[in-house]
Amino acid sequence: MTTMPVESFNPERDLTAPSLYSLNLSAAQHCTLAWVEDHGGLFDAITVPAETVAEDCGNSVSTVYDALARLEGLRLLVKTDAGLYRINARYYFTLHPELREMVAAALTDPPVTPDDRARAPRKVSNTDSRRRRTIRPVT
Repeated sequence: MTTMPVESFNPERDLTAPSLYSLNLSAAQHCTLAWVEDHGGLFDAITVPAETVAEDCGNSVSTVYDALARLEGLRLLVKTDAGLYRINARYYFTLHPELREMVAAALTDPPVTPDDRARAPRKVSNTDSRRRRTIRPVT
């Protein structure tokens, strides 16, 4: 039995997306993506009411539905089972390479492990123990 070699983690490949320019997005699609980002869809899954987006972006409701479908098809937007949308994190990391490097380091650095001193009980200083023994009158 032969095993396929497992590719190692590569942040430039695994945490990036094609540029928006190369995806040939329409103005309505850009506006819809910006609306989702401006309303918190970058960090949380949010509801995207087509009527509100259409009013805010100056588009028709059907244009917003078409934009959402294309953005979801391109996987720029991820739709949850509950019908909420969030922006694909790879798109965000493409825009912020410094954060991509930090996440890549977090995924590849060794885990922090406590040593014997960290597992030992905390020592109480003389001042701390005196404070605990002192009874102060209530005034």
